[in-house]
Formats: sequence, structure tokens, C-alpha cells
Amino acid sequence: MIHFFILLVSAGVSFGADYQDPVNRCPSWGTPVHVHIQGIRNANGTMKAVLYGPGPETFLVKGKKADKERERAEKGSMTLCVAARERGPYAVVVYHDENDNHKFDRNWIGLPIEGFGVSRNPTLFLAPPSFEEAAFEVNGDLTHVEVDVKY
Repeated sequence: MIHFFILLVSAGVSFGADYQDPVNRCPSWGTPVHVHIQGIRNANGTMKAVLYGPGPETFLVKGKKADKERERAEKGSMTLCVAARERGPYAVVVYHDENDNHKFDRNWIGLPIEGFGVSRNPTLFLAPPSFEEAAFEVNGDLTHVEVDVKY
């Protein structure tokens, strides 16, 4: 699991200054993907969704995000909207930046102290999921994806 979180950070998964007001605005371009996030333990900080794809070659690769969105966190559940430029397989990773410091905080051995989740909710054990474990199809006017946050 430690390797997964190190990979996320080295892949350039960041919480840069891309904050949006909590309006669940979808981009005007592409196919909207509604990311339904569940299990958010509090309303501290922000939630961020990062879309990768289409295809496995971009999954968790620095600088290869298809889209991203950040909004103020809501306790329990919330929906973020990202957009896919074309049809095909995609994967989403979400993060709860509880202290809103724009970092994915970890403890001294590299385990996360803030929540995260991956599309299709694969079981994670000391390694990141494969693209195939996290992938879903974008093939219509709107795609819905469920992601459970783990702390």
C-alpha cells in the first residue's frame, strides 16, 4: 500500500490551485462524468477528482490527467463532475484534502492520513490498482461513477 501512495505522489497527483466553487459545474466540452463520492468523514477541506484516460497508458502518469475538479468537501457524500474528451475506458481517483493544504498527507511510513478512493472500488493491498481494475466506459451523453473514500 505504501508503494501505491508513493506512486500517486510521484505521478504528479497534486492539489494545485484549481479550486472551484461547490456548484458541481460540468465542463462545457466533452462527455460529463458524474463522480459520486461516498464515505466522506467530515466537511473539512476539499475533495478532488482526477480523471485518467482514455486507455491505460495515462493511468497515474504525471501530466496525463484527462480532467480534474476540486470542490469544498461535504460530509457523507457529494458529486463532482469531470469531462471525457472522447469515448472509451477511463478511471477516476479521488482525494479528501482535509486540511486544504493542497497535499496528499501521509504519516511517517508513507500511509495516507487523508481519504482517497478509486473508481470501481478495487481492493488495494500494497500496490496501486491496475487500470483494468479501476476502468469504466464512457460511451454516452453522461456517465455515473461511484467511488468510496477510504481513510
